[in-house]
Amino acid sequence: SDFNMRPGPSAFVRPDCTEDCKLTTRMHGGPCGSCLFGTNPGRTHRFFSGRPILPFGFGLSYSTWRYDIVAAPVNTVSLDPVRSMLAQTRQDGRTFPSLDLLGTTEPLVQYSVNVTNTGSVDADDVLLGFLKPPGAGQNGVPLQSLWGFERVHVKSGASVNVILYPSLTDFTHVDKTGKRGALSGVYTFTFGVHEAAAHGMGYVEHRVSTT
Repeated sequence: SDFNMRPGPSAFVRPDCTEDCKLTTRMHGGPCGSCLFGTNPGRTHRFFSGRPILPFGFGLSYSTWRYDIVAAPVNTVSLDPVRSMLAQTRQDGRTFPSLDLLGTTEPLVQYSVNVTNTGSVDADDVLLGFLKPPGAGQNGVPLQSLWGFERVHVKSGASVNVILYPSLTDFTHVDKTGKRGALSGVYTFTFGVHEAAAHGMGYVEHRVSTT
């Protein structure tokens, strides 16, 4: 019954709650308080705090893959363009930046990734770009976000270059008051899913410091 995305105390009991707990909830209008049944573990790969059977983005292929980052930010990145974008958004009387505004701003960071088919058959692969923001999993900050993806067809033994870049909004966070602001700190950018790497799928990561 609880569709809150973020983890935390819940006003609803879980389906596996005992009848005694459900009775107490009906009598007092809230969770028991003496058990953990009234706790939401969070939803989707962005907020789920438990251990999934298979993580979001996990997938296998008839071939095997390797990812190599060939171009990435090498210095500390300033979030001033993000702050300017947010200031313009507020000036326009909006709560979220317009697509026109986002379309006229230069990417803050950009990645060039080589996707190499190391197997014996020609195949498709979907390069997934995730980021782990500063303070992930705390104060409403998501554990990770999917910021880009691209499907490529790669012949056996060949490589295809993919260029991906996150939106300026990927460097922002909405606080408890509903105000969106720049979120500075260390971002971890990953391509692929770590758990799938042991099964021949590509995975690589890179960290970027922002101020």
